[in-house]
Amino acid sequence: MITLFFDSNSKTPLYEQLYIHIKNVIHKNELKANEKLPSKRKLASHLKISVITVESAYNQLMAEGYIKSKPKSGFYVLPYIRLKTGAKSQTETLIKRKPIKTKYLVDFQTNQVDSLHFPYSVLSKIERDILLDEYHKHINHMDYTGYYELRERITEFLFEYRGIETTPESIVIGSGSEYLISLLILLLGRDKVFGVEEPGYLKNYRIYLDYGASASTIGLDDSGVDLSQFGNVDVIHVTPSHQFPKGIVTTIARRIELLNWAYKNDNHYIIEDDYDSEFRFSGNPIPAMKGLDKADKVIYMNSFSKSLAPSLRLSFMVLPKELMNRYHKFFSYFTCSVPMITQLTIERFMKSGEYEKHLNRMKILYKNKRDYLISLFQNSELNEKIEIIGEEAGLHFLIKLNTDVELSELVNMAKQVGVRVNGINEYCLEPSKKQSEKIIVLGYSHLENKDFDMAIKLLEKAWGKFL
Repeated sequence: MITLFFDSNSKTPLYEQLYIHIKNVIHKNELKANEKLPSKRKLASHLKISVITVESAYNQLMAEGYIKSKPKSGFYVLPYIRLKTGAKSQTETLIKRKPIKTKYLVDFQTNQVDSLHFPYSVLSKIERDILLDEYHKHINHMDYTGYYELRERITEFLFEYRGIETTPESIVIGSGSEYLISLLILLLGRDKVFGVEEPGYLKNYRIYLDYGASASTIGLDDSGVDLSQFGNVDVIHVTPSHQFPKGIVTTIARRIELLNWAYKNDNHYIIEDDYDSEFRFSGNPIPAMKGLDKADKVIYMNSFSKSLAPSLRLSFMVLPKELMNRYHKFFSYFTCSVPMITQLTIERFMKSGEYEKHLNRMKILYKNKRDYLISLFQNSELNEKIEIIGEEAGLHFLIKLNTDVELSELVNMAKQVGVRVNGINEYCLEPSKKQSEKIIVLGYSHLENKDFDMAIKLLEKAWGKFL
């Protein structure tokens, strides 16, 4: 007979407690295959519960295949296949692989934005209004290149802010640069060699390789990417308006050289990654290379990651006509990877003028942050031994340190006092063999003035005696 002591204080119903108990007994092989269970009435009488409670438990066990009912005979345990000894659950594996996050007092990472000044209330109101009034029109349909009206707004933005004349029909929307790069590999072909900057955003290098293409790193000089190192590269992926991480602005002469390189061969293309071009704090705006392109050989990529938030996962690219036609012909089965509600919300955000207001506010905010942090460095005991580089644009800048101490050691010293910084060698494939200069990369957009105050004091403590 099955014996169970019910927990009368539990929120779990009695039938579920009985079901769980019998299931566990079967798992332990204490109830064996084809063994007969007590009748509903006998078990109800034994446990002092209702027949309906027993019946509910038996029904659930039958639904899950633990027992079966034989007419005029009763209930029997079905054969049960057990997991092999030593087999580990996926949950256990995931828990063990969970990365350990180190806590820092100040973290100068480059992939975050200011979270306090995100337009929460404006966007939430727009999204709520769309859900109530408009979403029903779009709930069953999505254009595989993205919501047309959003592509219209992006077209207007590119013309006004980046000097790019294009059409909504040339734009593809996708969830992040990784997704767009995967599409480009399909469009351009895995037989192509993709060149990426070094030092640079080496995640792109790994994406090209992981999707089956060939990739090569290209060095830099003071004017931008170095054409003498191109070799057999077919497609070059560059950040000309604000190179990551060195902050170099590619000169107009070098841009023309790059375009001429692309024009020489039908297979040559330039991917212009304009990742943080919205933020320039001195001088005139730097026009996009796409705006100079007269032969339609530049693929322009950008996103809302820096201007709004990286977690929004909203990116876009402007394709040359030939590639756009190829996309329509061969890859129209792809579905746009950005949720429709997100596209509708951002389209209305841009159309209302709120996006432009937000950009203007953030430019002032980020400029003030940058100026304050630089002033702290200039007034610190570190000032005589550092040089600040690439601060005119973007949401990170560099400090070059005059010291004989190894760069990796400087980074470790900072970590020991609670400050996370990245050496520029960390953006190279072979960090130990590249970039002998002692250059630190500082992303500041997500931090506050109190963080900067603390960081400078800690860095003086970590580096002061070595500089």
